[in-house]
Amino acid sequence: MSSIVPGPQKKIEEEIAAALAGGKPLSTGDLNTSAAPKEELVGLDDWPQSLRTTVEADHARVTALAGNRRKTADLALPAVVRGLDELLNQIADRLQADKPGLLRKPTSPAPEVPLSDLAELLGIPTDELTPPGRSEHRTALRTIKQLRTQLKDLEDHSRLTRLVTFTVRLALVLDAVPDATAALAPPALSRFAEAAPDYQWDWPFAQRLEFWQQTHHTLTNR
Repeated sequence: MSSIVPGPQKKIEEEIAAALAGGKPLSTGDLNTSAAPKEELVGLDDWPQSLRTTVEADHARVTALAGNRRKTADLALPAVVRGLDELLNQIADRLQADKPGLLRKPTSPAPEVPLSDLAELLGIPTDELTPPGRSEHRTALRTIKQLRTQLKDLEDHSRLTRLVTFTVRLALVLDAVPDATAALAPPALSRFAEAAPDYQWDWPFAQRLEFWQQTHHTLTNR
């Protein structure tokens, strides 16, 4: 965070560490009493708590960036990091629950939404939807572990936007269609780890939010 003097930078690093350790999530106002009031987002009332708080925290960050208030955007980082860490942990837990095994037969019903449609929502080409195996499962869990580790040093806002875009979209789909986790999480994580292009990275926040809301509505009202 080159725009912050050493004192405040150390404070933010401490807050990120506390957030990852399970401390109380902080808002921009908690760290800067002169910050402008946060604009409330609408249409998120029926979202899972972890997803809603992550999106709200990221909204505060990107709003500050849009107003050339870099220091305020930096102060929003701990809340965004905490939200991402929780979402990635939830995805890992779901993967662990769906751990493949040579002698284990699937017990969950097939998702009501075709996998090809879910893959399209995540930007995954259908030819990458191969039957999940143990190696893909292990690789996916390692990737999640690496991403959670990287959160401790994540200071680049462009990189953070890419991670938020990826994690929120994947978490939305898997929360609505958990039975698709084993088939979708490994290729999605693999594509992100390999920096495969994502058409949503350059979208403004409002456009990404609209897509997320439409995705949530479509999948939870099917």
